[in-house]
Amino acid sequence: MHTFPKKELVKGWLKAGFVLKRELNPTEQGTPQGGVISPLLANIGLQGLETYLKTTNSKLGVVRYADDFIVTARDKESLEAARILIQAWMSQRGLELSSEKTVITSMEDGFDFLGLNSRHYNGKLLIKPSKKKVLAFCKRLGQEIKNLNGVEQEVLTRKLNPILRGFANYYKGVVSKETFSYISHRVWQYLWRWAKRRHPNKNKKWIRKRYFKTIKGNRWTFACTTSDRQGKDKEVILYQIASTPIERHIKVKGDASPDDPSLKEYWYKRHRKLGKTRFDKGSKLYKIAENQDWKCSKCGEPLCNGEEIEIHHIVPVVEGGTDDVENLQHIHKPCHKQVHKIPVKSRLK
Repeated sequence: MHTFPKKELVKGWLKAGFVLKRELNPTEQGTPQGGVISPLLANIGLQGLETYLKTTNSKLGVVRYADDFIVTARDKESLEAARILIQAWMSQRGLELSSEKTVITSMEDGFDFLGLNSRHYNGKLLIKPSKKKVLAFCKRLGQEIKNLNGVEQEVLTRKLNPILRGFANYYKGVVSKETFSYISHRVWQYLWRWAKRRHPNKNKKWIRKRYFKTIKGNRWTFACTTSDRQGKDKEVILYQIASTPIERHIKVKGDASPDDPSLKEYWYKRHRKLGKTRFDKGSKLYKIAENQDWKCSKCGEPLCNGEEIEIHHIVPVVEGGTDDVENLQHIHKPCHKQVHKIPVKSRLK
């Protein structure tokens, strides 16, 4: 059961202001779009909408994420009636339904929601990445590569990998195999132009041999060899988004909340199961996570809970620490920052 703060507390948040460079700035006109507290306030403001619609028509389907939501029904008339009810419900709370963003459409035409396109193909529902989001992502990749025209291959690869992996992790739960292959081809085109610009007087064979290697049967893997902290050679390989396995999303049961202490075991098992799909079984990274029982070694929360994960050396490399499994830990990025704020001597006590 979700509980929300009282109106006085919410009003206090909105009127509290913010401190910048030790100066208090008033906030008299709400929160800026994209503000960190905006999704929470949207959830508070629209709390009860789903229940209200279900009460008026039990056959309506409602899905909401902050201030974005969709309502489904078997006929257009039900949706038109639902829109009138929503407008009335929101007006009582000083809110408005966006006329520009609100549309009624059929499943044969489909619709976009949270970067996903849902549509019926011959009566079968397929959820795919939104075309608009895919094209915008490719444009971003092209710009990132263009901006790094003068850097070394390793630097470019390390810049692109988290961007590619983040996109893949978001969309790997839907029908994305074709999209991933398309993005992979676009990335290859960007990188090939990047490589040719660096060596205008070299032939294609030389450029391919310089920047691309054959790995797992793929002759065009963007990769380079570098040295690790111990002086050993290692490969730095561009994340192969086309090889991302599709993993169907497991729906959360009922209205289970991560904040419900009675469901702690349920969420632990769920995160552990999802975590086992993040790393290749038998790999070094998988073994490290297994040693930690799939929990962050700093905060004790589920390791794969959506936060970015970083590798931590228990004994720092500058003090002789190795890259062996026994000396490595997976830690959430915010936790890792906290660890390195502590002086080395204090950590070793």
